[in-house]
Amino acid sequence: MGRQYNYIYKKLVNSEDDLIGLIAYGIYKKHKIEFIEQIQEEYKREPTDEECSSFFISSTTDSQIIKYRNDASSLLSEVVANTTAEELDRYESEMLASYESSIKKCLPPWWHNVLYSVLASFVFAGLGIFFYYLGLTEKQSTPQQVELKISTDSIDIKPHVSIHK
Repeated sequence: MGRQYNYIYKKLVNSEDDLIGLIAYGIYKKHKIEFIEQIQEEYKREPTDEECSSFFISSTTDSQIIKYRNDASSLLSEVVANTTAEELDRYESEMLASYESSIKKCLPPWWHNVLYSVLASFVFAGLGIFFYYLGLTEKQSTPQQVELKISTDSIDIKPHVSIHK
């Protein structure tokens, strides 16, 4: 097939750093290989000069050059979009892990909460017991104090007699 010089590289690639042009040239080469393999498979022979010329003419039209470049642009856009999505997913995962780590550092371990709950339960129970016994002793001492007050008041009562003449 390459019996005559093909200027398609110059038509597709504008400069050394023309990534879309380089990808378009790769697409053209793939198309060319598919053409040759199809001839070999269907006819069990190499393509003739006439078939090669026909392929060359059809693949170098302005519309085909534009199609190669558009296909390359689409392919590059897909690669960039996929790469960007993967990078965003990776950054998101890293950020989430970082946030979780920071939050875990700020929060006390779960067993601290259990310990505080147990201590609070004991304190509450102790206060309950304290007030219960305070109430019992208060109930017992109140009648005793009333009795004591009554007995003390009865002793202190002195008849006050005044004689006036």
